[in-house]
Amino acid sequence: MKYEWEVNERVRRSDVGGSGTVNFAAYARLMEAAEHETLRAIGFDDSAFRRLGVQLRHVHLEFDFFRPAAVDDVLTLRTRVAGVGAHSVRFKVDVLRESDNAQTAALTLVASCVDTGNRSVSLPAELADALRSKVSAD
Repeated sequence: MKYEWEVNERVRRSDVGGSGTVNFAAYARLMEAAEHETLRAIGFDDSAFRRLGVQLRHVHLEFDFFRPAAVDDVLTLRTRVAGVGAHSVRFKVDVLRESDNAQTAALTLVASCVDTGNRSVSLPAELADALRSKVSAD
């Protein structure tokens, strides 16, 4: 089964550069919104991470761009868990423009688990199990 979560984000004026299209840095903001909502959907909001004494730190971001998006476009972020390791999780996000369902970008995020001292640690079992139960093939 392919697990996906969707969240919509409107392109803000601060998301675009001189070309009038979404700039590279704005896709990092979109990726973080997609990650946050996916984790929340499986029961891991900020309070759950505080309770576990861990955080996820972004260690790899990858972007492929297909079509431009502009101010006031509503973008649908379709997120899935693509893989779970001992210390990290990989998310894939397809970004689609709502008005015509055109894919504007494909994003990949790898987040590594760290403790409150910023030291790499294994994913807590309950988080790892929840993520692994949602892994979908590409």
